[in-house]
Amino acid sequence: MTLYEFIGAHRDELIGRCRAKVAKRSSPPPTKAEIDHGVPLFLEQLCKELRRGPSNTHEISKSATAHGHDLLLQGFTVSQVVHNYGDVCQSVTELAGELGAPIKTEDFRTLNRTLDDAIASAVTEYEHGQDVSRDGASHQLQNLNETAIAAFEVLQTGRVGVDGSTGAVLLRSLMGIRAALVDRRPATGQTSRRDKPRRGR
Repeated sequence: MTLYEFIGAHRDELIGRCRAKVAKRSSPPPTKAEIDHGVPLFLEQLCKELRRGPSNTHEISKSATAHGHDLLLQGFTVSQVVHNYGDVCQSVTELAGELGAPIKTEDFRTLNRTLDDAIASAVTEYEHGQDVSRDGASHQLQNLNETAIAAFEVLQTGRVGVDGSTGAVLLRSLMGIRAALVDRRPATGQTSRRDKPRRGR
């Protein structure tokens, strides 16, 4: 059985497992929209990728972008957005191991690649939405920091490579943090009040 056949045959079980993982972790409680936009659609598009090979339709990226936007409106954190997709990968590999259905190397690469693209798209949209809804340099720095941490957590699991889409999100966030910190520095040559010499009495 190929991986896309395996996912199709166990679709309900996989969705149930992801739902259980989300329920244990997420606060506020998961909504129907979160499950509908995240897990089922990702599994369906993953099967298409596995069956037809890498496509140029960017369907997964588009759905992940919409998913990140929806979760932002529902008050979820960027970390929760990332973990929603991580739950899919973990549930697939766990169930395959329990049922003795080994995943082919090429299928596993496709699984990781599509997961990587989905996470990067969702996080990017989430970050963009936060930038629009928040004002000020401090909020921008906070958004970049949250995104960098979430991307690093994904890379830390080993499910995706640092040279992929999620790695690019991390690099972009770190560069944005550096630029924001540089902008907040006082101009060269200016002396702060603390640095001014005191006059003698």
